This record gives sequence, C-alpha cells and structure tokens, in this order.
Amino acid sequence: MSFNKAYGAIALTAALLSGFVPAENVPELTKMKTTAYCLQGKTYTESDVRNGICATGNKNLLGKTVVLYKRLPDNKIGDFIGIYEVEDTGCSQYVIDVWCADLDSCQEYMDLVYEEGCGGNVWVQVVEGKG
Repeated sequence: MSFNKAYGAIALTAALLSGFVPAENVPELTKMKTTAYCLQGKTYTESDVRNGICATGNKNLLGKTVVLYKRLPDNKIGDFIGIYEVEDTGCSQYVIDVWCADLDSCQEYMDLVYEEGCGGNVWVQVVEGKG
C-alpha cells in the first residue's frame, strides 16, 4: 500500500472515530450486510482461516482489505468494527462474512452488528493492499 493511501486510511479512520460523519461526506464507502462464519480449513485463496479474514461473493475484492463501520438507521457512520483481509468466498456479493473462531464468537459478532438498530448493515471501505 502506498504511503498516501495508508495515510488517507488512517486519517479517515481517525476522523470517523472522533464522531459521526454523514456517509455522503466520506468517499469510497459501500453499504453491505455482514454475517459471521466459523468453518475450519482453507480459504478460497488457499490460506488457513484465522482472525482478521472475511469472505464475500464479490471476487473483485479478493486480496484486498476492508474496513467495516456500523451503518446506523439514519445512514450515518457508527462505530468502527474492524479491519479484515478478503481471503474467502461463499456468500452473496453484497455480504461481508467475517471469520470467527467458534459459534459463540459468531454470536458475539452478530450481536455487535445488530445493536443500535444497525440490522447487520455496515459501511465498507475497500483499501488496496493487505494487512
């Protein structure tokens, strides 16, 4: 990832964490649903499943990194959820499916993204590069 892209992602994250920002004022955010899975084994890209990876049906995102934020009912950006590498497929192209270690962790993740009326909706920022 280039210095400018990394700096931009850090600056955007800092701005978002400091308060709510109307989504229309933040570039390159996509509305998606999010779910969780805990299957063991290899991902589509042949890496081992682990914390920090996710799946989507949009193969154009494979090998990229996504930053997830809650999407509040008024379409504002809510709390930062996490940063994930897209290494797997197997769900809809409009879903980010986050890998968790077990069913309890999946339930905790789903509880998080359904609180405050979020309904499992997230804002997704795609970052070119891994890590």
